[in-house]
Amino acid sequence: MKKFLSISEMAKYAGISRRTLIYYDQIDLFKPAKIGENHYRYYGIDQYFELDVILLLKNIGMPLEEIQKFLKNRNVDYALTEFQAQRAKVDQQIDQLKEIRASLNSFIDRYERLKDFDLESITYAFREEESFVVSEIIDTIDDIDSVQVYGRFYSSVESRDLFSGYPIGFLVEGAAFNEENFHAAPYRALVKIPDDRLAHYRSSKIVTRPAGFYVSGFIKDEIHHINIFNNRFKKYLKEHNLVIDGDIWELLWQDEATSEQPEDQIFEVLIQVKQIV
Repeated sequence: MKKFLSISEMAKYAGISRRTLIYYDQIDLFKPAKIGENHYRYYGIDQYFELDVILLLKNIGMPLEEIQKFLKNRNVDYALTEFQAQRAKVDQQIDQLKEIRASLNSFIDRYERLKDFDLESITYAFREEESFVVSEIIDTIDDIDSVQVYGRFYSSVESRDLFSGYPIGFLVEGAAFNEENFHAAPYRALVKIPDDRLAHYRSSKIVTRPAGFYVSGFIKDEIHHINIFNNRFKKYLKEHNLVIDGDIWELLWQDEATSEQPEDQIFEVLIQVKQIV
């Protein structure tokens, strides 16, 4: 009866490469039973079981260094503890993947909406309440100061919120809409935060856009488009007997991920309004 298997035979049994077995030997994880005079590696029949355990542990995501420790401490209590710990890691990975999927869904929904946006359209609709983390006031006159404020703000927002797929934006006082270019007015950067994430931020950093009726439309970040938008917006308010009753909320729908040209940026402008009595 054959007592030893060549490295090729052992690799074929396990469904792995010879290179993998050589690496396992080099890191003292799974060593051959003997080395022949020809320097070939040979494995004993009973080493099948050892390799099966390694492949099992690798299949459930256990790192090689932890597998080495596992092989030296095999008993029911130890295996149960390690498997429970590995399950906890997998649960955490699942949660992270769910967050990534949710972000991807948000990005996809957002970009699908971009395909059908209309720069000519103005809408009047009820909007639900939403909460945002906001920055300090940013004055565009001083570019260096603006960059510093942005740096402090974005570093204070957790990445799962900053890259959630929801458009980031800006908050401008409503009175600025009467200026020639409300984009040039002092503003605060903002990032939408779901209700279940609000506790992660100081209340002083949270601003809520109240539920209510808003007039909204899309706009390109160019002075020519801004002037056209302002005139169309004001005309809509007059024709529908509405007045501004809140701040200006700008959401950046088309950003650097969908165009390398800054002038291609597209904002949705939302302003709460009320009916003139």
